[in-house]
Amino acid sequence: MILEYLAIAAGILFAHILNGSTLFDFGTDIKPDFMLIIVLFFALRRGDLTGLWIGFLGGLLTDAAIGGEQIASGKVIYRIGIHSLSYSLIGYIIGKFGKTVYNENYISIMVYSLISTFFARVFTYYLFSWFFHTNQSYSFIYCSVYNAAIAPVTFFLLSWIYKLEPAQGT
Repeated sequence: MILEYLAIAAGILFAHILNGSTLFDFGTDIKPDFMLIIVLFFALRRGDLTGLWIGFLGGLLTDAAIGGEQIASGKVIYRIGIHSLSYSLIGYIIGKFGKTVYNENYISIMVYSLISTFFARVFTYYLFSWFFHTNQSYSFIYCSVYNAAIAPVTFFLLSWIYKLEPAQGT
């Protein structure tokens, strides 16, 4: 049990490292969100609570990677919790309701990844706008399409690494 959690934590950390690298980027706006793909994978394979806690921990890592922003008065503001909230909600909703209509095929994986990435990006953008400021270079469509394109390969690799079959559930 502990070894399983350590392996999942290693996967979350690896997704965090991939998100921070420029290895898979196409320009400044077109980059994948590997953390959201790993949240989606575990939400569909293990259920709502696993999607929730992986989304929370992965979101905290993503928020920590953004760092702080210095405002005019010289104070530094950190945005901890924005990605954590959106990834947790996506992980819980997909794990709770998505498993009933999920088929393990490439098109299904692509559609789930496209829709969940788009909604997570829109929700995160509005949370940033409400609490901080708008980000003009925040990509919705490009990131969603890119995630949908790489999700089947990523799901295959994660299935092989974690030895999780599609029928496994909570």
